Amino acid sequence: MPFMKPSAVSSRKTRRCVRAAAGVLAAAFALAVLVGGRAAGTVEKGPALSAARESLSRDRLYPVPFGDGETLVYTIAWLKIEGGEMTLRTSRETSTDGVPVHRIALIASSNDYVSKFYPVRDLYETWVDARDFQPLRFEKHAREGRYESDEVEEFDLTRRIGSWREDRTPLPERVQDIISSFYFLRTQPFTLGQDVRVDMFSRGKIYKLKASILDREKVETEAGTFDAFKVQPQLRENETAEDRNRGRLFLWFSDDERRLPVMAKTVMPIGSVTARLRKIVAGAKPSTSPESRAPKSDQPAAP
Repeated sequence: MPFMKPSAVSSRKTRRCVRAAAGVLAAAFALAVLVGGRAAGTVEKGPALSAARESLSRDRLYPVPFGDGETLVYTIAWLKIEGGEMTLRTSRETSTDGVPVHRIALIASSNDYVSKFYPVRDLYETWVDARDFQPLRFEKHAREGRYESDEVEEFDLTRRIGSWREDRTPLPERVQDIISSFYFLRTQPFTLGQDVRVDMFSRGKIYKLKASILDREKVETEAGTFDAFKVQPQLRENETAEDRNRGRLFLWFSDDERRLPVMAKTVMPIGSVTARLRKIVAGAKPSTSPESRAPKSDQPAAP
């Protein structure tokens, strides 16, 4: 599809489009502007992590529907204008004290056309304790045009303290960060008309995340056609506050044991921004069977 010339789209609208596009899937529920990327948007060696918490067995892992090396590639478009590509990638690592860890990376980059006037090279990463699927560390490295931002969130799961800059925040019994919350949703059973709820830590605050299971729909993508659950996430500072999403956000997850995120769409005043699955690399077989997927309680299921 031919791209619209720069003169046909205002600079302000284009910037808003690219920011929304970069964040549409990764922000998942908050639809924050998810951009980061150590200059070229490459994944480097991770930090040394200590998971501690001797009360959790290293042999009992939280059931997940994805394996080491799963890679999902998306085309991001505003209206019918392709703006770039986004990749979600998982890998298995081990903490310094021998605990299995999921490393999840989001890489987003603008295409050659958009990069001429608003380059984006993005990397978001989270490291999640594989025993109960709670985050240990989250990093954001943002490069958008002239804007740069580097942030780190750390999770002391023994003392239940979340750190961001100088802030120290008490954590609830179950917590996720902005990336792991999206993957946590993949582990949950979906029932039409019901909600999945979890607390999310972001930039020193705790937010209430509610994902409503709205419908089953057929979704066509470059990676295939999928029967999928349509989910609407909402993010609030408390139960009575307004939804913080910028526009209405919808996610579609495949109705199978993989629970693949096949599409995401946000409807905003500037138009709809869509991330649609283009390529799947399955990776290793998950270490736990889909039949033992975690129940609605937050406790790990027995292997």
